[in-house]
Amino acid sequence: MDYKLILDDIKPTEEESNKVREVSGKIIDFINDKCHLNNLDVEAVLVGSVAKGTYLRGKSDIDIFMAFPLSTDQKELKQKGLDLAHECCDVFNGEPNHQFASHPYVTTEIDGFEVDLVPCYRIDDGSQLKSAVDRTILHTRYVQANLKEGQNEEVLLLKRFMAMTGTYGSEFKVGGFAGYLCELLIIKYGTFENTLNEASNWEFGHVIDLENYGTAKNFKDD
Repeated sequence: MDYKLILDDIKPTEEESNKVREVSGKIIDFINDKCHLNNLDVEAVLVGSVAKGTYLRGKSDIDIFMAFPLSTDQKELKQKGLDLAHECCDVFNGEPNHQFASHPYVTTEIDGFEVDLVPCYRIDDGSQLKSAVDRTILHTRYVQANLKEGQNEEVLLLKRFMAMTGTYGSEFKVGGFAGYLCELLIIKYGTFENTLNEASNWEFGHVIDLENYGTAKNFKDD
């Protein structure tokens, strides 16, 4: 089936893509320059669907994680992370709003984009996990390394299909598929259509193990 008309409607416009790159770039540069000037071993990293090129038109939320060394005390990470986020808001005229996951982070609006500024620990693999958000940078790198050219469009089709069927979103009120899971399914099955065909045969207990780790038995879901 030809999905060109649908993709023309759901892919970000060139103007939106250019603008989100510009805004995210200047925020990251500001944070990294600030950390360099203050001798802070912290790196701002773009994550999420914007970093992976898998965001739907009009859904270009900017997620920026500030990665601290593993040796950083958790209290220090929280405070310095919030301080950097507030300084960023001051410079770019954003109103900081505190949110809470495993620790506080800031959401704001800058140049018309919703921006999340999240402190985390810099880890190389999952065994070093110190907070729930630390794995996000690894997730982003995995998708960037494994999603083939053109497959971002397949992700967009899958996200749009799930949004229209009420199954997109991992938040409690939806209990559906997160954007990251959509990306993993396309990495596994290649295309939107193949994913739907495979999903039609899933039964309770079906396991997808992209790297053949064999760890599914460690997770219990009733």
